Amino acid sequence: MSARSVALGSLLVVIISIGAPYSLYQLHSSQWAISYLPLSVVLLFFVVVLVNCGVWRVAPRAALGRGELVVVFVMALVGASIPTWGTASYLVSLIAAPFSHLATPENLWADYLHPHLKRWLVPTDETALRWFYLGLPRGEEVPWHAWAAPLGWWMGFLLALFVFCQCVVVALRRQWVEHERLSYALMEVPLQLVEQPPRFLRERLFWLGFGVPMFIVAWNSVGYFHPPFPRIPTSWGMVSLGQGFPPFALHVNFALVGFTFFIHRQVAFSIWFFVVLSMIEEGLLNRAGFTIAGREVYTLGMPAIGWQSFGALCVMVGTMVWMARRHLWALLRRALKGEDDGEEMMSPRGLVVSAALSLVFVMAFLRRSGLSWLVAGVFFVVVMVLYLGVTRIVVEGGLLFIRGPLIAQTFTNYALGTELVGPASAASLGMHYSWEHELKGFFMAAAAHGAKLSDLARGKRRALGAVVMYAAMLALVVSTVFTVWMAYHWGAIRFSGWIFGRGATVGYDEVIRHMRNPHGPDTTRLTFMGIGVAAMALVTFLHHRFAWWPLHPIGLPVAICSYPVTHFVVSIFLGWAAKTLVLRIGGIHLYERGKLFFLGIILGFFTACGLSFLIDMVWFPGRGHPLYGY
Repeated sequence: MSARSVALGSLLVVIISIGAPYSLYQLHSSQWAISYLPLSVVLLFFVVVLVNCGVWRVAPRAALGRGELVVVFVMALVGASIPTWGTASYLVSLIAAPFSHLATPENLWADYLHPHLKRWLVPTDETALRWFYLGLPRGEEVPWHAWAAPLGWWMGFLLALFVFCQCVVVALRRQWVEHERLSYALMEVPLQLVEQPPRFLRERLFWLGFGVPMFIVAWNSVGYFHPPFPRIPTSWGMVSLGQGFPPFALHVNFALVGFTFFIHRQVAFSIWFFVVLSMIEEGLLNRAGFTIAGREVYTLGMPAIGWQSFGALCVMVGTMVWMARRHLWALLRRALKGEDDGEEMMSPRGLVVSAALSLVFVMAFLRRSGLSWLVAGVFFVVVMVLYLGVTRIVVEGGLLFIRGPLIAQTFTNYALGTELVGPASAASLGMHYSWEHELKGFFMAAAAHGAKLSDLARGKRRALGAVVMYAAMLALVVSTVFTVWMAYHWGAIRFSGWIFGRGATVGYDEVIRHMRNPHGPDTTRLTFMGIGVAAMALVTFLHHRFAWWPLHPIGLPVAICSYPVTHFVVSIFLGWAAKTLVLRIGGIHLYERGKLFFLGIILGFFTACGLSFLIDMVWFPGRGHPLYGY
């Protein structure tokens, strides 16, 4: 832990926090801050490592050490979980919408929504909001006064939320890393890169894998300048098992193929197996004419499948907590006695006190924002189930791209019914789409990976924990301020895409829909959730009871999340098939050699995406060629 490593990490956080919204809204190129190992993190850190290798050859004492590189990577990873899809862009978009031109007579926001919104949480200055969407008139300055109070309150809330999430992942680190020995497949790349010097850079097999995606992307990039130039395809459209069955993409994502090679074969097999099984289930339900009234926001596909998946996720989180019960109870005892072995990123007593204080602040904020205590309690519990469940899936399943099967607002509205929720809580739930929405990358997953890498910073874990929170707040402030600034200088109405388009209104439209169509608890949806609970309980029991059982329970909630897993199922299958073939042909020795090739594929793909991004930035601004994202 050194000043230069923190300074370099801060620089990467700032670059990512500015580059991510700029790439998404202006260049329309590959997305910098999407997924659980974003393009910007791998690409920038790879450049840092290559430069550090050069310094190491010339002046070894001046080069960054392994611990310093860990600090830089963790800061970049945590910082990349905040901009655009993580928190910042959604926050700006959602709080700007209610009193802007998006509130029309047709959508009835003024009648149903405005009377219940807390004015201290949203900007209300009409002139400031008009300039926000259309751009500043000549000679005017950004009206920061209209944003200062709302953004200040939201950032305070998000800081408390981040602290609570950090406490959760620190409490579970030893259980996941040392007791259960989860794979943390996405961390295979930084674990290799922080070695000084990285040995794999001298291996021909690595460069062979590196060259495959680099050659394909470089070849296809010629077509950017000359469209008739023939392309090497990596996607062949959508395929369906039949009429009524959901389609899946014949698409190869090189990074996901590589990461799948590093996860447990049983996990990889279970993911693609349950994907196929859930597609068959959805197709049969469609062919039978079964439908559920209404729709689910951020649940793409059949709502019944989403609720079934959420039931499975609840069982997975419950099982996870039950398995960690002894560890968590021992942690609580040490906190009460004031014991500390110094082996965690927070002391036991500090962890418990921080978790309690942050939780009190979070719940008080939810209550003051308009939620009743009942709704706030149910809502936050579901949020934590989703956060913990998706984090566990990413850590153990090595998936770059995964979303929750539904969002906490959907569960709260349908599980409690409109009468128990009430209009004030419903309106407040609409505002909370600003931070609880589709999970394409969020703080808890990044913090969990940081806790894993803290193994390489023994003796400095406490400092690393503080740096994680610093990186999160730095990214939140820089990305939020830059997004607002960019909107005033270019006009947010010109930001194409979901977040400042339909994503800015869908949460509030859902509020109006529930208000205008009152309903009680939805028994059909809850029944499908129960089916997911029963199926997951059975698969979990068989997995832990019988050694011959081939299916891992993590595959069930992952697969029936439907999108985006159906978009990457071919890549997962290829990674599993490659690992199976390698182990059967050459055993563990060939597998260790094969890791070099697939590590090369991963870094080659990320580097190729970076090359494409640079081409877009120089020659095709606003008309980019996104290679990373979904």
